[in-house]
Amino acid sequence: MKSRLLAAAAVFIFMCQGSAMAAEFVDEVKEFRSTNKEASADISEIARKYIAAGQSQETVEHYLKAQKFSLNYQPVAAGKVQTLVAVHAGKGADSIGFHDEIRVIVTFEHGVAKRVNSRLIYRAL
Repeated sequence: MKSRLLAAAAVFIFMCQGSAMAAEFVDEVKEFRSTNKEASADISEIARKYIAAGQSQETVEHYLKAQKFSLNYQPVAAGKVQTLVAVHAGKGADSIGFHDEIRVIVTFEHGVAKRVNSRLIYRAL
């Protein structure tokens, strides 16, 4: 009973911290965008500060959901790794068809993150 209570408390603390860290990730990407106007930019180094190889799949999912990323799992062939493509579309009321999209690609093996890559993509009509 005591170990379950401790585990629940740890998950709650992580979720609170994860939400703040996720906001830091999106904020850091927005700051990057203010100085980099490329239509498609590699932001993998930024993503790896917040989503690291070795984290559990559940931890990564909670982290990305906290910042309103949509999670899209790719089909898995027999014996292959699981790939998650998480998308955050920074659409605002003033975007009218133009917005930035943060795309995070995480490869999992046996429920553990193995690779993390990310791109910032400018979308227009």
